[in-house]
Amino acid sequence: MCSSPILPRHAWNKNGVGVQSECGKLDVVLMHRPGQELRRLTKTNIEQLLFDAVPDVNQTQKSHDAFVKCLRTNGVHVLYMKDLLTQTLVNSYDACQTLIDGIISNYSLKSKRQQELLTAVRQWLGNRTAKQLADDIVHGVTRTHHELGSSAAAQTIFKETNSDTEFIIPPLPNLLFSRDAFSVIEKNVFIWNMAKPARRNEPLIYRVIFQYHPQLSTSGLKIVEWQTTIAEQQMATVEGGDVAYLGQGILMIGCGERTNRLAIEALARTGVFEQIIAVMIPPQRDYMHLDTVLSSVGKNAFTLHGPLAYKMDVFTVETHDDNNNKFINPKWILYGCDVRAALRKLLNNNSLRFYDAVDEATSIEEQRECRHNVVAIDDYHVVTYAGGNPEKGIVNQMTRNGACSVDVIPSQEEQRECRHNVVAIDDYHVVTYAGGNPEKGIVNQMTRNGACSVDVIPSQGLLEGGGGAHCMTNAIRRRSE
Repeated sequence: MCSSPILPRHAWNKNGVGVQSECGKLDVVLMHRPGQELRRLTKTNIEQLLFDAVPDVNQTQKSHDAFVKCLRTNGVHVLYMKDLLTQTLVNSYDACQTLIDGIISNYSLKSKRQQELLTAVRQWLGNRTAKQLADDIVHGVTRTHHELGSSAAAQTIFKETNSDTEFIIPPLPNLLFSRDAFSVIEKNVFIWNMAKPARRNEPLIYRVIFQYHPQLSTSGLKIVEWQTTIAEQQMATVEGGDVAYLGQGILMIGCGERTNRLAIEALARTGVFEQIIAVMIPPQRDYMHLDTVLSSVGKNAFTLHGPLAYKMDVFTVETHDDNNNKFINPKWILYGCDVRAALRKLLNNNSLRFYDAVDEATSIEEQRECRHNVVAIDDYHVVTYAGGNPEKGIVNQMTRNGACSVDVIPSQEEQRECRHNVVAIDDYHVVTYAGGNPEKGIVNQMTRNGACSVDVIPSQGLLEGGGGAHCMTNAIRRRSE
């Protein structure tokens, strides 16, 4: 199994942490290597646990390892969440108690004697070692003697529950998509409220890590309690796949199935951002996050899923008028539904480029294959899924004429395959899934004439959860230059 050695303390102190934009040089990224939690998926629970199909876990791990190798080859330091969580729990009793408190607070399994059940679960968790506790919250715990044992607390749990198909602690297979539970923006950490019950414990894990980890807790990062202005905290939801920090105080955020207006207004009230640009996404699973249809490639470029380019309203969310008088409630100011025109105007940049497949049919294939979901390693150097149409696909369009460098990881079709979901390693250097239409696909469009560097990675075992390269990465340190 791969592991992620923690950075030595002097590395944190010398280079610091913080993310200055979506496309600067990617130095340190947090990921989760998939494991036992994926083996909990069955045909009967995949919908509840937000997967489209049951993946081949061995293939998932191979594809994920290929992605990690690609990032490390490009000089990116990859940290695994599970390692950080275990280190945190081993080093801090308070971290263990905070994690247990959170599990109990989020508990959803019901009993006629609920308090007795919760007390027993708390006692059972309190007797676990730090490593066992990390395994429990990630992998989940089933109602079996093999996993619960025979302690008095376990006997009470058996007595107060009656279904062997229910989890005593639910597994977290969506931890694979580490982007969603938190975001580092400059020196701030935002721990998000997630929209789906299946992901409720994910933000808890990252809060514990950032609050108690021996290095991250002293790295200069500040947790922003953005929910404090909201009366109905449970109704305000944000997921990191909707969040794109463009630098210089500008936040672009998707508003749709997973992120809502109430939460966006709460972010505006924090005063952290100079400008908030909200893009209204159709509220359906195919477009669950902004990064499934729009991802940063470089300082002056994005991937954009063409069929939605004229169908998503773009707003700014304002808290003050032109005379700096504070509004009672934030105002949403519409800039139209032409995404290209609105962003060029709002970012004061008429030369903004938008990469997509050559035609609508190919773009739809690319988006399903998550190929728009690129992650930038550096400016105009991205990684995405391999495959797609070699001529019409987005990878070819990005790399044409040397515009981008694209590293590819192999795939199945191009949005079902999340090829618009790119992650930037650096400016105009992104990562996405391999595959797609070699002629019409988005990778072809990005790489045409050397516009971008695009690395592609295998998508087998990864697409079942509906995410791409951008979804699986979360930057801890990204330089602005």
